[in-house]
Amino acid sequence: MSTEAERPTAPEAPNAWWIPLTVLAAIAAVLLVAPHLPTPGTERLYRWDAYASSLVFFLLVAQFCRRSDRVRAVSRAAVITLVCGALAAVIVLNLADVEIASDIAKIAFGAVAGMSFVRAIERPWWFLPICVCVPLADAWSVFSSQGVTRAVVNKAADNRNWLDWPTIATPIGGLPYEFFGRIGIVDIIFLTLFLGAADRFGLGVRRGLIALPLAFVATNVIAFEGWVDAVPALPLLCLAFLGAYGAALWRDLRADLARR
Repeated sequence: MSTEAERPTAPEAPNAWWIPLTVLAAIAAVLLVAPHLPTPGTERLYRWDAYASSLVFFLLVAQFCRRSDRVRAVSRAAVITLVCGALAAVIVLNLADVEIASDIAKIAFGAVAGMSFVRAIERPWWFLPICVCVPLADAWSVFSSQGVTRAVVNKAADNRNWLDWPTIATPIGGLPYEFFGRIGIVDIIFLTLFLGAADRFGLGVRRGLIALPLAFVATNVIAFEGWVDAVPALPLLCLAFLGAYGAALWRDLRADLARR
């Protein structure tokens, strides 16, 4: 459904699929190269390596998610095919224990799924309640003894696959893959949803391409400095989205209410 708040952007040429594929290859290169960088010799260098690596990684991931907007231009059947194909690749690569390839497949799945959800948002202001409810649910999942994320972390103590299979590695320069950070596929879905909505409604994608990756880096900082095993990423991601676009969302809410 089209609304007055929507400002559709013209899809790029079909052969422009090479752009997101190139960004995805760059993400894979970061994951491959990071373990071969010099090992940090001090705790301070370790922190800087971790923060710099995650910044580069999340900037690239955000670019890929934003470039996945081509999904909005294809048919519903094609979207379902893409989502199912990416999910099948994730399952197969997890079972085959092909770590970095499975991470790339998870990012692709999260981006395709997130961009497909953009179609369901009819007004920008809908993100106001979303950005309140989603962080609460994510925090409950991580910190509550009955939360799904908490259960996964606890089970991962005995079987690492419980953590690795539903999450994506985030590189730390100079450390082996098994010591990388992790981020959930759901976090990639919301990152893509936010960037796709910013593009669809003409809110200004560039702000999101800076603010949202920084939210992930800030989450990593909290995890490293607090020495905690799990920190919810969606609260800071939603806060960053509201910081970048909150005024526009509020104006849209007021305009929508004025027409009723």
